[in-house]
Amino acid sequence: MVKSFKQAERAILKRLHDFMPRWIILLIDVAIVVLGYISLYLFRLTIVDTPIDLIELKFPLLIVLYSIAFIYFKTYHGIVRFSTMVDLKRLVYAALTATSAYLVICVIANTYAAINDMKPIFNYWVPIVLSMVVTSGQLMFRFVVRSAYESLEINYKDKRERVFILGHDYESVLLTSSILAEPTNPYQPVAYIALKNGNAGKQLGGLPILDGKKGLKKLMEEYNVKKLLLYKSQLDSMPREFYDKCIVEGLELLMVNVFARHDESKGRNTPPQINKIKIEDLLGRNAIIMNREAIEDQFDGQNILITGAAGSIGSEIVRQVRQFNCKKIIMVDQAETPMNDLWLSLKAEDSSIEIVPIIASVTNESKMRYIFERYHPSIVFHAAAYKHVPMMEFHPSTAVHTNVGGTKIVADLSVEYGVKRFVMVSTDKAVNPTNVMGASKRAAEIYIQSLYYKLSDEGKKETTRFVTTRFGNVLGSNGSVVPLFKRQIEAGGPITVTHKEITRYFMTIPEACSLVLEAGCTGKGGEVYVFDMGEAVKIYDLAEKMIRLAGKVPHRDIMIVETGLRPGEKLYEELLSNSENTLPTYHKKVMIAKVRRYCYCDIAADIEDLLLVAQTYINPTEVVRRLKRLIPEFKSQNSKYEILDKEIEEKSKNQVFEVRV
Repeated sequence: MVKSFKQAERAILKRLHDFMPRWIILLIDVAIVVLGYISLYLFRLTIVDTPIDLIELKFPLLIVLYSIAFIYFKTYHGIVRFSTMVDLKRLVYAALTATSAYLVICVIANTYAAINDMKPIFNYWVPIVLSMVVTSGQLMFRFVVRSAYESLEINYKDKRERVFILGHDYESVLLTSSILAEPTNPYQPVAYIALKNGNAGKQLGGLPILDGKKGLKKLMEEYNVKKLLLYKSQLDSMPREFYDKCIVEGLELLMVNVFARHDESKGRNTPPQINKIKIEDLLGRNAIIMNREAIEDQFDGQNILITGAAGSIGSEIVRQVRQFNCKKIIMVDQAETPMNDLWLSLKAEDSSIEIVPIIASVTNESKMRYIFERYHPSIVFHAAAYKHVPMMEFHPSTAVHTNVGGTKIVADLSVEYGVKRFVMVSTDKAVNPTNVMGASKRAAEIYIQSLYYKLSDEGKKETTRFVTTRFGNVLGSNGSVVPLFKRQIEAGGPITVTHKEITRYFMTIPEACSLVLEAGCTGKGGEVYVFDMGEAVKIYDLAEKMIRLAGKVPHRDIMIVETGLRPGEKLYEELLSNSENTLPTYHKKVMIAKVRRYCYCDIAADIEDLLLVAQTYINPTEVVRRLKRLIPEFKSQNSKYEILDKEIEEKSKNQVFEVRV
């Protein structure tokens, strides 16, 4: 019953909202001109008891001029109850235009009369006074309609949820106006929250400006408010500590993604898009923005191959590559369902670029050769990889077979078929690896880098340029902790954290993929690019913040449980190993890791030996042992393979002892 009453109430408000079509507003504005002229005529008769000459000509002339001005300036296009300064300007411009046109006619007519020794035909004061009367009447009409409408919807306003508006600048005022103007919006702004004391205590548009530094909890209780509205650009301009304080004190954050705007086709305003703020927006790092125009020419008319295209990173690379004027995008992935979903979503979008979905594994050399032979890609983005640390710790052979062997196959074919650029998506877990997954990615890095330098040393000018991009965890990816925490919160908890002190670097999927494209396509070859990931985030703090964003209290509504480090997991991720340093690039937040160079002859032999052992899937310990030989900095943590590190250490001590003896 209550629901149906609310629906009926909203329907009535909507009818009130739409009860004046444009032609009625135009007729009312013309009627105001008529009434204004009649009022002036009657007022004149009280002073001068003589009729106006040629009134049958002057009266229609004024109506025609004002009607033309109203139509030209579209004074009737705005919604009356949403009248703003823009509408006021239109009314003033229309009145001035009509008055100016009438005065020009007056001057011409009176000049003609003077030449012919006739008395003046027109009085100059009439159009001037009439313009003021008409403008005042139009403003009064709009004010009355707006006031009446607001009075009719006051009961509905009482049921809206009271909210604070962050800031008191132009955009904050615009946000407040757009919310108040939308009849069915669920929010009622009651005050502005300012973080600067200059205007605290004043009023703006009838709403008080409150000092946000003086206890949010007290303000929430005083004004009976539990939510704060903000717009996107405020996330970077306001101190991060303020948002943390809001979350801790229970003030729910809502972000406006799109402001209200007027829809000309429908003749009405579209409401602002307001959503709950996401944890991705509050991780305290500024996105790295790079110049994408610098690489547009590399995609123009080219075939682009993307491996792992159905994954979270690969699919975003596909979408970003589609923004360029390339010829074909060849998507390769072994996951059928995600590939089908991606393909269907891309087909639904209007684009002249041909999309080729291929179900294949990068470890299948014959299938990959067919793809290169058929499509001859110019650029390869290699995102295919196994990335879950615990799974790869259980299956080292699979990690090596795909992450190392698959990379080798695609890289070798890229050289054979004349690919211009090969961009590999790597991970910060490849630095001082403590797990099989990270070690396998580091082995892949070593192989493609040594391959590039081999070709470069041979003097081949048109060789494939191999570039590695290395970054941390990606928010929203299939392997990210954020989706896991969301599912656990929805299930009522508990949230599982492996260790209270564990930290990770984070970046968004679009930003990560943008960097892959831009850094990869600006490299000269052989570089390992690393990015400024901002500050490391404590996963435990992240869990608490996500619980509060869900409107619950950590350790009371949702418990957080430490489960212990998983196999191969380490507390802190690194972007550079201890023996590495960086070189600057054209962008202050993008660096080139100065890594050790390996001889291709030695690496190729070691990689072949590693792959040969991995292909048997019989002895995973031996696979890990070969990885440790290839990558001396690979030290297992929280893993059964730590015993291999002890063996290597003992062997090293014995060798030193034998040398001394």
